[in-house]
Amino acid sequence: MFRWKKAAAVLAAAAMTAAGVGCTAGSGTAYAMTIDGVQVNAGVYIYYSYASYMELTQTLQSENSELDVSDKDVVKEQKMDGVSSEEWIKNKALEYCQRYVAIEKKFEELDLSLTEEENKEISSTIDSFWDTNGELYEKNGIAKSSVQSVLENTYMTNDVFLYYYGLDGEEGTTEDDLKQYYEENNARVRYIKFNLTDGNGEALDDAGKKDMKAKVEDYLGEINALKGDEDAMEDEMDTVQSDYNAYVTSISEEAAAATATSATDADGNEIPATTEETTTTTEETTTTTTAAAEDSAAATETAGDNDSEETTATEETAAEETTTEAAVETDENGSEVTTTTTAPYANEQIIAKVTTKEDTKEEDITYTPCKNVYDYAFGDGQKNYGDATIIEDDDAYYIVMSRDIKDRMTEDDLWTESQQNTVISQEFSDAFEDMLDGWTADQKVEKNDSAIKRYDAFKIDMDSSSQSA
Repeated sequence: MFRWKKAAAVLAAAAMTAAGVGCTAGSGTAYAMTIDGVQVNAGVYIYYSYASYMELTQTLQSENSELDVSDKDVVKEQKMDGVSSEEWIKNKALEYCQRYVAIEKKFEELDLSLTEEENKEISSTIDSFWDTNGELYEKNGIAKSSVQSVLENTYMTNDVFLYYYGLDGEEGTTEDDLKQYYEENNARVRYIKFNLTDGNGEALDDAGKKDMKAKVEDYLGEINALKGDEDAMEDEMDTVQSDYNAYVTSISEEAAAATATSATDADGNEIPATTEETTTTTEETTTTTTAAAEDSAAATETAGDNDSEETTATEETAAEETTTEAAVETDENGSEVTTTTTAPYANEQIIAKVTTKEDTKEEDITYTPCKNVYDYAFGDGQKNYGDATIIEDDDAYYIVMSRDIKDRMTEDDLWTESQQNTVISQEFSDAFEDMLDGWTADQKVEKNDSAIKRYDAFKIDMDSSSQSA
């Protein structure tokens, strides 16, 4: 959920800050600022300053892939949002510090407390991290308590978020509303991909494409002949997949055999043929297993979100790693018997709807498996449940069959507690961001300019192998 993204970012960024800022905070620079009476210590500010630096370089890199963001002098010369990179980093670090304080105060105001389990998780994470990095941290003036404070704040943020937007929370979130959101933003499909390439991975000519189209149409007819019997259609899809896989193998072997060479030895005896290595992109295509896909909703990301470090919107699919489950039972004679059960939705996929910012370019969006199948899944496929169809793309044909996702909205399948929390995060993160902005808008900030100057992000040594004196 929400806090884990933040917590992961905390430790990743903190690990790099450990190598820099090689001086212990003096009494005049022990605190970077005071916000509404709460002092923000130097260690917390250093972390947020570095996090801001990394955010800046990632954005610059996404806008200009040729820019050498590993060179601090190059980064220093850049501008962002109309201000110098130095000023942008300071402004962003200030914003993070303001939110840090806002959460601390709101957590206390709401009389919330971290659970015993949360405190154990925090303690375990920090202890493990400190065992590896503690000495380096301390040499650079960053106390263990500062790192722990930032991590604790991520847990507090999560708890405050759930106070307002969790089920039956202050903002009135209901399970029915969450279900509707999930169902509208995810599609349940199964598809088989037929590549328009030969055994050598070369694109088929027009005649080859025509032959492949005829093959796919035959497959489609066999599947739709069983319309009305969902299980039978699924079984036929399995048969088609296996048949196509065998076809791919056969043409690859034929292509390899065609390149085989033979020779004779000095006595004129034939040397067995050897096969030259061939490269083929006509891979066997298999569908992805998705039984209890708890985290499928997490696949929807908004380009540019603070919680997501992605710069383009992507669509992913939920998947399980295995299609079967083994269980050991005892028969009537007391002997152990292993039974294997195939997951009921082993070859389906849950495709999450792509959401992007207004300025995201279409060419920057990645669709899985392709744009045409995606459009069908969220378009006509919603009207034709249980009816397989052919979708054409530039480099492949697809047989696609849509199903009603509502049929799988049970607590032991798609609608687990974890899934509900994921959907809450997706649906209400933006609203919570606005709420946070409201809390920080009227804060009284008193900066310690000496500390802010001393802990300039550009003074951080990002080479973990070096230590400042």
